[in-house]
Amino acid sequence: MPRHPLNAPRLIVLPTLLTSVFFVSAVAQTAATRTDQPIPVPQSQTVADKLAADEIASQPVDKGAYVLGTGDQLSVRVFGADDIPDRPIEVGSDGKIRLPMVGNVQASGVSVRDLEADLTARYRTYFKDPQISVTVTDYRSQPVTVAGAVNSPGVVQLRGPTRLMRVLSQAGGLKPEAGDKVVITRPLPSNPGTPTAATGLTEPNASFYLKEVDLLKILDGTDPSANLIVEANDLITVPRAKMIYVIGDVGRPGGYVLDGHSSHLTVLQAIALAGGANKSAAYGSTKILRPTTGGGPRAETQIDLKKIMNSKSPDISLHAEDILYVPNSLAKVVTVRTIETAVTVGTGILIWK
Repeated sequence: MPRHPLNAPRLIVLPTLLTSVFFVSAVAQTAATRTDQPIPVPQSQTVADKLAADEIASQPVDKGAYVLGTGDQLSVRVFGADDIPDRPIEVGSDGKIRLPMVGNVQASGVSVRDLEADLTARYRTYFKDPQISVTVTDYRSQPVTVAGAVNSPGVVQLRGPTRLMRVLSQAGGLKPEAGDKVVITRPLPSNPGTPTAATGLTEPNASFYLKEVDLLKILDGTDPSANLIVEANDLITVPRAKMIYVIGDVGRPGGYVLDGHSSHLTVLQAIALAGGANKSAAYGSTKILRPTTGGGPRAETQIDLKKIMNSKSPDISLHAEDILYVPNSLAKVVTVRTIETAVTVGTGILIWK
């Protein structure tokens, strides 16, 4: 089954998922994986970071076009006027800055370039040919909140027109467990007459616009327009991917992402992603452990993996958060491997994406 780069193997550490019996088998097979197989390169993160870096490099930064807002800190320098200090000035809650000789000047909602032109005209009353330089020393007026499966969740300050992938890069990039979809939530404009057609966002209720963005379409180039321009006060949420887990006597025990596939994988597909069952596996004792409603104990279904592989039994669909457990028929080997790996693995198991 073809896999998109976003679903390439990636490595993270998660807490133990099962009882000690399941953990013993998973740890044992992890040790074999470490010894016999190379750790895969996190290709999807590399692709995402490269796309963001290319976008940053291709977009010229026009600092003069930045529109100032409340909270921004500025440095205003009047060349040749040493008695006018260029100490940082904050745009006040009234949207204005106060300068020597010219008093209060409107700054909020004004671009840096236009503010320079305004100040040049004002200071021309006092100087023959004033040269004004306005520099933003601290951006504080265009916050965007990034939450979910990113490496540095929090507030990112925009410095002009900025697209989604660049904001995700500024938030440290995606975590290995990130899903394929990103949700952008945007408050409705305070002016009801403001045009909305160009936002690219739908309107699910009276308070917010909402847009689900498919990162796969951005990464593979099928829909570059999905890389939307982010606006101040947007909330960008990166949900964790839906996963299934394959543990026990398989080549690569761990978690595998459903995003990018249909809503489920089959037992054989999951076994293939996990590198196949080992020769020492107890095929007839394979189990599917499925979450139950209400958070109770998982429902347990025993299957015969050998019959499924030989087309003597139908392939079975796995759903989000299912655990496919393939036990080892050699209990003695499992015990030895557990002793060898317990110190380095600790209380977790390795999860592959």
